[in-house]
Amino acid sequence: MPSGTADEDEPLSAYKARLHNQNTTKPLIEQVSNQWKEKDSDTEKVPYYAEDDTRELGFCDLEDDGSCPNVSRDIVSSRRFRRMFAVTLLAALLLYYAWKHLVAPPLEEDWAYKEGFVAQENGTYGIAKGGRDIDPDLVRLQDLDKRLLPGGEADVEGKRRLVFVGDVHGCKEELVKLLKEVEFDENSDHLVLVGDVISKGPDNVGVLDELIRLNASSVRGNHEDRILQVARSAHNTLSSTSSKGHAKDLALLKQLKPRHIEYLRSMPLMLHIPSLPQAAKPTHKKDSPISEHILVVHAGVVPGVPFSKQDPYYIMNMRSINRRTHVPSALHASSKNEKPWFDVWGWYNDRIFRKQSLKHFNHALQPTDYEAEEDNRAWTSLWKNFWGERHARPKPQVVIYGHDSKTGLQIHRWSKGLDSACVGGGKLTALVLNAKGKWETKSVGCKNYRG
Repeated sequence: MPSGTADEDEPLSAYKARLHNQNTTKPLIEQVSNQWKEKDSDTEKVPYYAEDDTRELGFCDLEDDGSCPNVSRDIVSSRRFRRMFAVTLLAALLLYYAWKHLVAPPLEEDWAYKEGFVAQENGTYGIAKGGRDIDPDLVRLQDLDKRLLPGGEADVEGKRRLVFVGDVHGCKEELVKLLKEVEFDENSDHLVLVGDVISKGPDNVGVLDELIRLNASSVRGNHEDRILQVARSAHNTLSSTSSKGHAKDLALLKQLKPRHIEYLRSMPLMLHIPSLPQAAKPTHKKDSPISEHILVVHAGVVPGVPFSKQDPYYIMNMRSINRRTHVPSALHASSKNEKPWFDVWGWYNDRIFRKQSLKHFNHALQPTDYEAEEDNRAWTSLWKNFWGERHARPKPQVVIYGHDSKTGLQIHRWSKGLDSACVGGGKLTALVLNAKGKWETKSVGCKNYRG
């Protein structure tokens, strides 16, 4: 009977005792039974590791499944990796597109605008024609009579309105029709023209008579300026020049009476309207109530340049500004650096309104003439710096203008262009402003007087 086998007649307790005695007398190694020991005995105890298997597998060994090339191959060939790669590539392309077409252009444009405000030799932009052939009777800047201001001391109930009208060009019939359309009240409303009230149209004398009767205000346009230049000339004859335009101006001048000439000479280059006392709080939106100072000019204004240094020729003729030099032009924008003047003006006033940094604008950022006076009156020692100097910061302003019939009606936050080509068969447009700063535009159709 084998030692490890139980006899059928042997009691269970005797079998367990005999088995225990056998196990305790064997070496421990003999009591171990596993696959390694069995394999070792089957191979006649040949060492398990062969000589060739003792070398260590390298990081890039192709025989090792965990090596760099094999792991990389498995990753690249996996569907998940291909999806992640495609998503990453798409995200990179979207970021590049967003940078190139959405982020970079505004940054580049912003920088180009700023370059125009970097201080130059004279502390401002180079004036092209300033000081030459200026009418000695020209009033550069005029304040609106405070009695005409909506919501002012003479209008505590806020019933007065200002009605601004674009280039009339001698179209009296359309002017009368427009005033009726806006329900113009001669007792409480005040009419303001943006210049070029005469020339080209059928009834220049009738327009002037109507404006004089209504005690309307108007800034000087390039056509009024031309008529006054002809009037100053010592050679008011058709033979004095071969210019067709001069001949027309001279013919128009001969129709005018002294009262008309006096009215033309009284037109200022710029009309300043103070902020409305009862105006609602302004916003950045295009249809925001107008609570800022208003400047009425015929053509445009160069931002950052004090009014005393504005060139009268460009105030009456500009249409574009070079954004890198801020030199204006009477021509329309024809390159990427030339912008409609109101674009540059809008960028400038946006920056002021948002209280963005004006650090590098240097001497260009002088307050306007009327702002300087206002600040001096309101200035207290609380707002002085260490050296006792005040921190002058310009305020946003709204410009109302005409002149540019080709561009047409242009309504923006900081500028309102009202020339809608009436004399050429377009429309005559009015902007009506009430004491709360709320405004609306209304237009009437016009006949084509150029045909």
